[in-house]
Amino acid sequence: MAKDAPSSHPASSNAELAQAQVSAFLAIAADAIISLDDRLRITLFNEGAATMFGYRPSEIMGQPLDILIPERMRSRHTRHVADFSASPIAARKMAERQEIFARRKDGSEFPAEASIAKQMIDGRKSYMVVLRDVTDRKLAEVALAAANTELEARVADRTRALEAEIRRREEAHAALIQAQRMEAFGQLTGGVAHDFNNLLTIITGNLELLGADPELGPKAAFLKRAADAADMGAALTKRLLTFARRRRLTPQVLDVNEMILNLTEILQRSLGEPIALTTMLAGNVGRTRADASELENAILNLAINARDAMPEGGNLVIESRNATARDAGIPGNGEFVLISVSDTGHGMSPAVLERAFEPFFTTKEPGRGTGLGLSTVYGFAEQSGGHASIESAPGRGTTVNLYLPRTEETTETKAGPAETVPLSKNSEVVLVVEDNPEVRELTLQRVEGLGYVALEAENGAAAIRILQSEDDIQVVLSDIVMAGGVSGYDVAHWVREHAPRIRVLLTTGYAAEETQPGTADVAILRKPYKRADLALALHEALQE
Repeated sequence: MAKDAPSSHPASSNAELAQAQVSAFLAIAADAIISLDDRLRITLFNEGAATMFGYRPSEIMGQPLDILIPERMRSRHTRHVADFSASPIAARKMAERQEIFARRKDGSEFPAEASIAKQMIDGRKSYMVVLRDVTDRKLAEVALAAANTELEARVADRTRALEAEIRRREEAHAALIQAQRMEAFGQLTGGVAHDFNNLLTIITGNLELLGADPELGPKAAFLKRAADAADMGAALTKRLLTFARRRRLTPQVLDVNEMILNLTEILQRSLGEPIALTTMLAGNVGRTRADASELENAILNLAINARDAMPEGGNLVIESRNATARDAGIPGNGEFVLISVSDTGHGMSPAVLERAFEPFFTTKEPGRGTGLGLSTVYGFAEQSGGHASIESAPGRGTTVNLYLPRTEETTETKAGPAETVPLSKNSEVVLVVEDNPEVRELTLQRVEGLGYVALEAENGAAAIRILQSEDDIQVVLSDIVMAGGVSGYDVAHWVREHAPRIRVLLTTGYAAEETQPGTADVAILRKPYKRADLALALHEALQE
């Protein structure tokens, strides 16, 4: 018997050691470890649970588990435990299917993550619950979700901003291409108009010379028809030069509303009964400085185009109001007067809208339009320091916007035309400088026909040589653009420096250089001109 006693001592020590290890584990565990009996009464409550829930073990031992569960979740939790108890599964994470919450002693709730295990001891079922407070993790998840939402919002904002910038750049690029194309058209049409004006000068001048023959008889009607056709050609080149921004305009201060009202009667007669004309004129519209005749022509052109777009009738609205550079799509802070002409016609397709301002482009039937109406409006607006734009879509009508710079100046009274055509009284000597032989010959005849003595020079260099040798010249009548490298402006500069007593009168069919420094006070006679225009210009030059 004495030999058996020592053998029981190690087993007792091992059990005590194991118990001590379990107690130490329960004491240092940060999670809540709770044991329950078969009636779900608390039989074990470690230090982690006491810290987490705020109960001392002496307060909680023997209490039902429901004391640790929010009241709103107790019935559901009871069902889950019952299902787990009846299942063959020995352990389960409580939060696998849904989020759970626990309740502290002070009544506050916190999100938790729990695992539960079951076992049979002495024929009775017991449970072990390990529960972890996941408040910090949930807060982190919420913060992360909020950060993600904010990031997505920022990305969306940046994406929208990027898309807007891309659209802006595409629109700016398209506008640049359109401006370059219109500028190319302007240079082309301006050059054509220059050459055409020289031809018209020859035609109209010779017709005038022929018309002076008293023995024409019935043939005078033929000359008149030819002269009328030449005048139509001159009007056409005038419109081309307006588009090309190469024609000298005569701007004056205008009351836009007054001009529109004065045109109303003419417009109503031109439009016909099927079209209802309405004006919407703002009362505070400012004044603008523009060429009155060109503005009238622009409004008439737009109204006629609108009429043609409404063959079965419709509504035409002419509107005026103040506008800004932003409204006009122009850089800067300028202020404008806006004249809008809107119709309810068939509208334009994108392809037609893109080319609407191009000269000679038209969708009308042959013989019904020159294709210069809108292009002339565009050129007039640009040359006046403004802008023109079109808004249109198929089936939605068309609106043409004409933006002209606003001015605070008051309206002016336009001087009337001269009543007489003055002739030379003292046989003054005029030096005609022209590189086109036909134009030069015609001009010499016209000048002599007005009573002047005419000398001729085939180019600018020849003119300067003649001026150096001739003392009797009183007026130089010179073309601006000439072959040989010496322009009419060069001749004018030479005269101003070496012979200031001589007057200079310049002529051109392409007034692209009318603002050359030092020649602002030099008069310019635009081709094709009539005999009366030449007579008046020479008379005024001599009177300076």
